[in-house]
Amino acid sequence: MLTVVLLTAFAAGASAQRTISGLIVSSEDGEPVIGASVTVSETQLKKAGSTARVLGAVTDIDGNFRFVIPEKVTEIEIRSVGFTPRTIHLVDGVNSYDIKLDPASEILGDVVVTGYQVIEKRKLTAAITKINIDDAAIGSVMNIDQALAGQIAGLSAVQSSGSPGAPLKIRIRGTASLQGTQDPLWVIDGVPMNGTDLPSTEDLKDIDNLYQSSIAGLNPADIESITVLKDAAATAIYGTRAANGVIVVTTKNGKQGKPEVTFSTRLTYSPKPNIDRLNLLTSDEKVDLELDLLRSDYTYRESKGEVSRILAAAGVLDAYKRGGWSAVPSDVQARINALRGINTDWNDILFRDTFNQEYNLSVSGGGEKATYYTSFGYQDEQGNVDGASMNRFNLVLKTKYRFSESFKVGASVFLNRRKNKSYLTDNAGFTNPVYYSRRANPY
Repeated sequence: MLTVVLLTAFAAGASAQRTISGLIVSSEDGEPVIGASVTVSETQLKKAGSTARVLGAVTDIDGNFRFVIPEKVTEIEIRSVGFTPRTIHLVDGVNSYDIKLDPASEILGDVVVTGYQVIEKRKLTAAITKINIDDAAIGSVMNIDQALAGQIAGLSAVQSSGSPGAPLKIRIRGTASLQGTQDPLWVIDGVPMNGTDLPSTEDLKDIDNLYQSSIAGLNPADIESITVLKDAAATAIYGTRAANGVIVVTTKNGKQGKPEVTFSTRLTYSPKPNIDRLNLLTSDEKVDLELDLLRSDYTYRESKGEVSRILAAAGVLDAYKRGGWSAVPSDVQARINALRGINTDWNDILFRDTFNQEYNLSVSGGGEKATYYTSFGYQDEQGNVDGASMNRFNLVLKTKYRFSESFKVGASVFLNRRKNKSYLTDNAGFTNPVYYSRRANPY
């Protein structure tokens, strides 16, 4: 008899339920929300001891809903397209609820500046890539073209030289011309820039080819975004100049509000290259190598070493080739052996540790009618090779005035002074300090 009573009590507890009803309207205009889903989460169902996986209802044409839930359910979830989801906590003894949903204020996708319009990215059909310039994108780069490397699919960026501030050779659509320029067209705030054709690597040794890019003096801190136009649609905007792609640069502007002052700095330390693992010859090993080569049949450039020059100056070069070291007078031997004690570390002489610095200061703001943006930048980059460096001063003045919605006036002034120091190498590269440090005799 006792067993029957316990089973009955358990069944009654498991079937305890309550009926929930209510009205769902929009908080914006009070209109009923049709088709909103009112559900009990799986976690709540497990908590109530229910074996059901889904439980809920949908509001009717008047925004009303009604369904049965386990008594131990403490909250329900409301969702509807265009509204912010909401969770309602149930109160014991209250089975009817009036619920208001807030319209969801979603931010539209990025807009893209194509050169003739500003369009939402989701409505764009052309092959266009946009990146917003921030500290993460800039990193420690000194030029804005360096910030594009590795950021955009299909864009190839190759360093034209290793000197500080050297421009990159950028290819967006591959090699499109054998004789003409292959560089993309740069457009800054709607103004196409000239002088984008960089010389080939072979021409860099020629002093007549002063390699530079049209955006070399532009401070990365003054740039807001960059849009890369890749496909043939760019030619409809800029003509044949866009055959190699277009890079549209949008600089920062003042915004309505209180004056905003921004200061940033970058300090970079770069140690000098270490060539210890190259296992270069010591002076003692180099002298022995030259002596052995002179006794052999290998005569190519035999007069380039100091040992050969000492023997030739003493008139005993042929005697050494016939009779060896014993045929050389003692005073000449002493001069050659003196070379063994000289071990010059050309790497330590030609290279150096560098400390690069950059400072940027900007002031922006404005009111309902006028806005302004002013920035000053200074950058100093030293190369690891003594004599290679770059420093730059930047000043940007921008202002806009709105007379009406259809009549606006603006002015922009970009001033920069850039000074580069580097080396021009010949075909064999002997005037290249990096090459010289590995080929020069240690004595």
